[in-house]
Amino acid sequence: MQIEAKFEYPNVVPGVPQENHLLLRLRTPANPSLTQRQPIVIGLAIDKSWSMKGDKIEAVIEASCALVNWLTRHDLLAIIAYSADVQIIQAVTHLTEKISVSDRLRSIQVGTSTNLSGGWLSALRAVEAASVPNAYKRVILLTDGNPTSGIKEPAPFIQIAKDHFARGISTTTIGVGNDFNESMLVDIAKAGGGNFYFVDNPEGASDIFFQEFGDIGALYAQAIDLELTLAPGVHFKELLNDFSHQVSEEIAEFQGDAKSLGRQKINIQTGDIRSDDIRNIVVKLEIDESIRKIEEPVFHSKVTYYNLVNQMKLESQEMDFPIQYGDVKGKQDPDVLVEMLVANAGKGISKISELVKQGNLEDARLILLGLIQDIEANKQFSPNALGSLVHRLQLMDAKIQEKSNNLTKHIFAGSSFIARGPEKIDMKGVQVHDEIFEFKTKGDIDLYKCPEIKTMVEKKLEEGFRYVVFDFSDTAHIDSSAIGTLIQIVGWLRRRGGEFIAANIRDSVKKVFEITRLYNHIRVAETLPLARETLQRIIFANQGEVES
Repeated sequence: MQIEAKFEYPNVVPGVPQENHLLLRLRTPANPSLTQRQPIVIGLAIDKSWSMKGDKIEAVIEASCALVNWLTRHDLLAIIAYSADVQIIQAVTHLTEKISVSDRLRSIQVGTSTNLSGGWLSALRAVEAASVPNAYKRVILLTDGNPTSGIKEPAPFIQIAKDHFARGISTTTIGVGNDFNESMLVDIAKAGGGNFYFVDNPEGASDIFFQEFGDIGALYAQAIDLELTLAPGVHFKELLNDFSHQVSEEIAEFQGDAKSLGRQKINIQTGDIRSDDIRNIVVKLEIDESIRKIEEPVFHSKVTYYNLVNQMKLESQEMDFPIQYGDVKGKQDPDVLVEMLVANAGKGISKISELVKQGNLEDARLILLGLIQDIEANKQFSPNALGSLVHRLQLMDAKIQEKSNNLTKHIFAGSSFIARGPEKIDMKGVQVHDEIFEFKTKGDIDLYKCPEIKTMVEKKLEEGFRYVVFDFSDTAHIDSSAIGTLIQIVGWLRRRGGEFIAANIRDSVKKVFEITRLYNHIRVAETLPLARETLQRIIFANQGEVES
């Protein structure tokens, strides 16, 4: 993992009080050098209360079956279904018999009330009991309503999430429909180091599981703690992102007459991070007039984390950032400005959520329109990232104007999406282009061939390619490792504004795509010419978005 840092304004003017924003960026490699990713232990806690009857439970079961097929035989899965009672559908076990696991999922029948705490705690207990070295453990808690039995108040749920996250088990929450408590699910996910998703209609469950698996399957580091030690005279004012953080102060030096200079230390917990990802942290600092031209760094940073691709070893990186002095503060850095806008949007949406819950739609919309206006005024600095953000904010505005029944759920989901990080990453000097890279796979694709394919694609990314076609005409079989690799490659390309198409798929591979529902998430073309034609249309459309 790399640490990068830059100020909004490059220079510190000695003897003059001033404010500045510091951008810290954590960057992970796209394709860490490992033959096989760490095992995953997942606990599914599925609401089977009466309100889930029909399309909801059917869609969730089918999405869960797809997840089973995306996981490998090295992964473990526990399945808990809960209503008034708690039913163990599948004890935690390696996924060596996927058909039988899917059959058990399809045996779930709806019950009566919602013992959410019972189902979740059972899943947490099952995952915690799995004795697997270096495994990543996560519970996915899915519900369509409020708890009606067991624990009902939000505070104990949040404490449970926090306690288990401290023990290495994260929790993702998925709310289905209109009747669940979105603020409680958001708080559980935040305290539990996972994600929050809102499924507006049952068909959306598969997309959520696909996105969640893509996140888990590509995880690089867990329990990240970023520590900043500021120079005397530099003071922490605000963390623009919605991360947990603590501020402490110690005496740096005495200057006589009981005067002293304090040195602040800030610890920021940024959650988990995937491979091929960046995590941006924006800190507002105040630099007082006591700053003189001294040979001391303005801050020292240290990031510690458990490296999931290196046997969960506790690793750390450190960096000093020197003070650059000048008579004027210099020009504003557009990169820092962009991340300030993104972070402010996240905080603004949190405020909007509270106003919407209070029924104050007018003030909520005023804040939202202000965010859109600020971002639109600076969109030229990052057309892809800020354009995507504006689009999402405009969708929220449309929901507010419609006075949608599930308005707060859409807004909470939007806030969680922004908190997860940039939809499209910066390319760090890589000159991207619109040429199409075509790759013809040779023979079966399995666990042993996947690292070679990922390395090849990574090299093409470094060459600026972001539109890729795989020709599968010579491939008769792909296993679950190949499925995970394809999902990861699709993520790499889409996060660069590109796309992936699978062409010339043989019937045996088509069957795998159908069973695992990859057709819902990965573009497929019957022939290479059709794949090229589809990508050309996408390229043309993307060029139009950038120009606008």
